Amino acid sequence: MTGQDLYNNDDNSVIDKAGMALNPSPMGLLLPGVDPTTHHEATRLCARDYLENHAFFNDKQFHNHLNHHLLAVFSLGSSAKRLQEIFDINNSYQLPLSAPASDVNITVNNYTEYLGKEEYYPNYIAFYRCELAKSGGDFNVVVSKYFFDPQIFPLAMSGLLHPFIQLGYGLEFKSEAIIACALAQASVHKKQFSRAFDAETFDEICRSDNKGDENSAAGLSLLDILDCMRSDSIAAKITYNDEPYAQGNRGHAEDLAIKYAKLWAVELSESAVKEKVKEAMSVIALVYGSLTRPGFRPVLEFGIMHNLTSSYFLPIYMDALTLDNKVRLLHAYIVPFLYMYASKGCPLLYIPLELTSTNTHYAESSESLGDNPWTYIINKAITNNDMHVAKVVRTLWRLSLLTTFPGQAKAVDEYELPPFVNCLYLARITVDNISKSVRRDSVTDKMLLKTNEDDRGWAHGMLAFDEFWTMQPTEF
Repeated sequence: MTGQDLYNNDDNSVIDKAGMALNPSPMGLLLPGVDPTTHHEATRLCARDYLENHAFFNDKQFHNHLNHHLLAVFSLGSSAKRLQEIFDINNSYQLPLSAPASDVNITVNNYTEYLGKEEYYPNYIAFYRCELAKSGGDFNVVVSKYFFDPQIFPLAMSGLLHPFIQLGYGLEFKSEAIIACALAQASVHKKQFSRAFDAETFDEICRSDNKGDENSAAGLSLLDILDCMRSDSIAAKITYNDEPYAQGNRGHAEDLAIKYAKLWAVELSESAVKEKVKEAMSVIALVYGSLTRPGFRPVLEFGIMHNLTSSYFLPIYMDALTLDNKVRLLHAYIVPFLYMYASKGCPLLYIPLELTSTNTHYAESSESLGDNPWTYIINKAITNNDMHVAKVVRTLWRLSLLTTFPGQAKAVDEYELPPFVNCLYLARITVDNISKSVRRDSVTDKMLLKTNEDDRGWAHGMLAFDEFWTMQPTEF
């Protein structure tokens, strides 16, 4: 049973029932169009998702993206009508939230006993709501305690970083309800990495004295790391498979991620953290936009896209954590990115001229509205029915604000800083190449997803191998 409507659209009591609150001025991005009406609608619809739906929509732990999509388009300036459409599209396939198991009471004394068991998701929500309520509004203390718990942290960094993303939304909107859901999701998640976040291995990744003589005190840059990964003997063991996350390749990909995460240094200072955030966001965006071989239509890869959209929340986490935890999180965050890159076979980067150009005309459109070329792209993102497109655009816009002045940071020794990334161009490529169709149901009058052979989606595959490209359309 999916897509249950337990509450109708006239029922505003859901906000109080859920205890749902959204900071009207989040730390992220807000555009004209955000007003009390859309704020109320976003709050109401997030409350319905909280009350009605599970964190996963199938038995494979595919993640509920409903409030991700809602909050992304809300902050980009969506109308209230569009928010309702997005709710209907995403709600149609969710699994209903069950009642908490009556025979289990999760407390500070036993909260680790039920980790990884998704049937206790409602119980964990209740536990974390209680912990957050006791914090007196200091949510960051609760987040630091449980997110970095050595048994929960490996789960929180799993699943294409969805628990990390969910918690990022909670911190951005200062929402107790969303933070509780995020911590609960992390607590019941399957563990993705077999070794990377075990205490001993992760301590090695975070150590400042294991960066090696081959690089300066600054460690290797992420661009240098990607170059080294491509020529590493471990990468040669990764073989093509139609299944992009084939079991046989996972161990090799994780070995590469661990090996090279150890070579990315993050100094214990606020200025270093700030520069490393920009480096991580820029390199991930560069990889996202540079995976298409010459002569082919743009290919935007699903896993790397999640690395990109999750990077939006790095500055938000940095505002919430102590300096020690900022550094630990940056070390941790880079592991799933290196793992994802390795799992694709460590593909070469084909960086288009437009991607590193400061000239915005590459991203302009005859349909552009007004003087700001972002306006067209943001409008396209709001109306796009794919649940990830608005998140990509929002991330790229944020990155463009963080790197307004290319080349302002200075390299240390031979440390290779990423080039300027034309985020406007990359956002345009995204809105023009990812699409998903909907239909209006004649009975319920709701917008629902439908299959359309002309839709273009995210690539899932091992882009380093010729076999992948034999199935891709060429440019037209």
